[in-house]
Amino acid sequence: MSSPDITARLSTSGQLLVRSGIEIGRILDAILEDHVTLTASLPPQLMFLSQLVYVEPVKGYMLLSYSYHKAANAAALTAPKLTFRCNHRGAQFAFPGTTPHAVLHTGKPCIQCELPTIMLAIQQRRAVNRVAVPAQAPVNCEVRMGPLTFDAKVVDISHDGIGTLLSDPTIPLCAGTRLERARIRHPQHEPIEVELEVRHVTRVKLANGERASRIGCKILSSAENLEELIRLFIIDLQ
Repeated sequence: MSSPDITARLSTSGQLLVRSGIEIGRILDAILEDHVTLTASLPPQLMFLSQLVYVEPVKGYMLLSYSYHKAANAAALTAPKLTFRCNHRGAQFAFPGTTPHAVLHTGKPCIQCELPTIMLAIQQRRAVNRVAVPAQAPVNCEVRMGPLTFDAKVVDISHDGIGTLLSDPTIPLCAGTRLERARIRHPQHEPIEVELEVRHVTRVKLANGERASRIGCKILSSAENLEELIRLFIIDLQ
């Protein structure tokens, strides 16, 4: 994998449930780079074999090649969701691809699915247990900017402290802003004080139709505090 921290954590715990979109994107990029074969089982007893063609993290989709089996392609395009599995760099991965449909990419036909929001990683030679997906914990951040205080929702954190927040679009934030004494809160921990370095701000439209600012930032805090936050997005499954 492209992220050594994921590899190290997986070698320790044996199983991980990854909910960090940043880390999922890195894993998919590595699978694409290595031309790994993906499999998905489909009724009636069909096996869909494919490879990643393109990963688009901003718009939230991935493109996959057609298999050489026409019946498997037809079954894949009529399924509401595909569950892909692969072996990659010493680990087994499983992740969903929803709403598969036919598209063209650089003039070639392929299948487009939404990017997964969760991914299961299992160290090879380890027994695969049935696991329940933990509910997403609400993670909020109280941000101070001069005399102004506002709340943002933390939607992603990676191993290297890269984070993504959603906030009110009227808040005047821009790249290069440094936010001190921000307080990240979640139910399993006392509020954690961090410093945020804003890397980029984009205006987005949420699924419910509301507008928001998507803030990409570097989260600066102690290693212990970052570990507590990361556990909400990359979960050890013992």
